[in-house]
Amino acid sequence: LRIVIEDNDLCWRYAGLVVEDVHIAPSPEWMQRRLKAAGVRPINNIVDITNYVMLEMGQPLHAFDRDKIEGDVHVRTAYPGEQIVTLDGVERTLHVDTLLIADDRQALGLAGVMGGLKSEVTKDTRRLMIESAHFAPVSIRRTSRRLGLRSEASNRFEKGINVSGIVATLGRVCDLLQELEAGRPVAFVDEIKNLPSHRQVTLSTEHTSTVLGIELNRSEIQQVLEDLNFQYKESDGLFQVEIPTYRSDLEIEEDLMEEVARLIGYDRIPTTLPQGNQTQGRRTPEQEFRRKLRKTLAQSGMDEVLTYTFTRAESDAQWGSAKHSIPLLNPLREELGVMRTSLIPGLLDVAARNVARRNMDVSIFEIGNTYWGDEHPLKKLPREELRVAGVAVGKSERHWLNQPVSHDFYYLKGIIERLAEEFGLKLEYRLAENQSLLHPGRSTDIYLHNQCVGFLGEIHPSLEKEWGLERPVVFELELAPLFARIRQTVRAHSIPRFPAIQRDMAIVVAIETSADAVMAKIRKLGGDLLQQVEIFDVYTGNPIPDDHKSLAFSLRYQSLERTLTDEEVSLLNSRILEGIQQDFAAERRK
Repeated sequence: LRIVIEDNDLCWRYAGLVVEDVHIAPSPEWMQRRLKAAGVRPINNIVDITNYVMLEMGQPLHAFDRDKIEGDVHVRTAYPGEQIVTLDGVERTLHVDTLLIADDRQALGLAGVMGGLKSEVTKDTRRLMIESAHFAPVSIRRTSRRLGLRSEASNRFEKGINVSGIVATLGRVCDLLQELEAGRPVAFVDEIKNLPSHRQVTLSTEHTSTVLGIELNRSEIQQVLEDLNFQYKESDGLFQVEIPTYRSDLEIEEDLMEEVARLIGYDRIPTTLPQGNQTQGRRTPEQEFRRKLRKTLAQSGMDEVLTYTFTRAESDAQWGSAKHSIPLLNPLREELGVMRTSLIPGLLDVAARNVARRNMDVSIFEIGNTYWGDEHPLKKLPREELRVAGVAVGKSERHWLNQPVSHDFYYLKGIIERLAEEFGLKLEYRLAENQSLLHPGRSTDIYLHNQCVGFLGEIHPSLEKEWGLERPVVFELELAPLFARIRQTVRAHSIPRFPAIQRDMAIVVAIETSADAVMAKIRKLGGDLLQQVEIFDVYTGNPIPDDHKSLAFSLRYQSLERTLTDEEVSLLNSRILEGIQQDFAAERRK
C-alpha cells in the first residue's frame, strides 16, 4: 500500500492499516450497548470498531474495501466537475477545493466527511484499509457546509484533532480486531507531511490574579499545570507553558487562565452584585400586539409551532414568490436551500409528520418572519415581513361538553373573525385569486380597507397527495397592515335600557353571490338601529333552484334612546329586503 499526499496544507498526516481475513458479523452486545448509549447506531463489527475507537480516543476513522482500491491511495482535491456517490446514496458534484481520498482511477470518499459508495464495506469484504488521518479543519468545514452534509467525523475534524494520536488510534483498532476476531492486521503505512511545532504560551501569576479577581500564588498555578500534565518553566511568577498537541483549544494566555479557574474551582471567585442604573422595561406596542395575537390563537384551540426559516425552493415558489426568494450559499441540508417567503410549507410539513405518526387531528399556527429579496439584489437589501399562518386538519378534541368540530374552512374562518373582533379590525372576504393552490369553492382572499392582507382556504385537491393530508385548511396573514389599523382605544357605552327586537330573514340568491357582500349591504341599509347581523344558515338543494342557494340572517334592532315599535322595525326590514332584491336579484324564501 502506497499513500500519496498531494496537498500538504490540507492533509498533514495520513496513516493506513491493511487488514486481511476480514469476517463481517454483528459486534458483541457490550459494544452495541455502549454505542447506543452514545447515540451511534450499531451496523457491523468493522464499522462499530471504527466508531467505538472514535468515541474512545477522539480520532475519526474510516474503513475502505481494500479490493476496491485500484493502485495507490491519493489525498487530493477534486477535479473540475468531478462527481461522487456518497454512502447515503446521493450523487454529488464537487467543488475544486473539496479534499478527496482517491485511488489511481476515481474518488473513494470525501476526506473527513463521508465515504464513497464504491469503496463501501459489505458482507463480502475480505480485506480492509482503515484510515486514520489529520485534515485541515477549514477544508472539512467548507466541504461539509457546501454539500450540506454533516457527520460525526466532520464534527470532530472541524474542531481540530491531535495529530500525534493517529498511530495510537490504529493500535487500539488492532487490539479490538484481534479481540473480536474480526480480521488480521498485516501492514501499516504512515505518511507524514507536516507536524505542528511545539507551542508555548506565557502565563503570568499577577495577571491571572487580576483577571480572575482571586489572589493566587505561584504554588497554586504550579499545581494546576501539573494536574493537567503540562510541561513548564517558571521564573519570577512567569510560566512558559508547553501546550500538548492534543489541546489545540489552548492558544493564548486567557485560555490558560480559564483552565486555572476551572481546576481551582469557580466557587473561589467572589460573588459581586452588578452595578448600574436601574430602569423599568416595558413591551413595545408591536410586542404587545404579537403577545395578544399568540394568546388569542392559543385560546382558540391552536398549538404554536416553530419551523425553520429555510425551506425547499419548490415549495417556496409554490406558496410564496420564486423571484423574491433568497438562496443560501451554505445550506444546512441541500433540500433547505432558500429563505422562506411563506410560512405555509413549514406548517404543512409539521402537519404531515404528525399525521404520519397517527396524530390525525392537528390545529397549529406560527408567527414568524418571511424574507423577501429584491429582483436586483445589488441595488436593494432584502426585507423581512412578519406573518401569522395556520394549518388545520382532522377534528377538535373530544370533550364531555360538546361534540368534536371538524377542522374545516369555517373553523379557521371563525378563528380569524375572533382575531378581527379582538383587535377591532373590519375584514372583508373576497373570492380567492390563486385558484391553483386553493380549493375553488372553499377559499377566500382577506382584505382590510381594500388591501389584500392574506388568504384562507382548503388546499387544492390536486395538492393533497403531495402532503399526505386529507382536506387541510390553511390561512396566512401579513401582520404589518393589521398592526397599523388595530384599535388602540376601546370604546364602550352603558348597557341599553331599551329592549331589542330580533328578526330573521331568508333569501335565495345565485350560488356565486358572496354572503359577506349581502351582509355588508344589510348593515348599510339598516343604519344605526341595526345593532347586529349574523348569518346562521346556508342551504342548497330541493326546493332551491339549481345554481342558487338560500342564505338566512338574524337581524337585531335596538335604539339607545327609545323603545322601537314593531311597525318601524317591519318598515326597516322591508327596506333592507328591497335593497337586497335590487342589488343581488334575490328572492325572499317562503
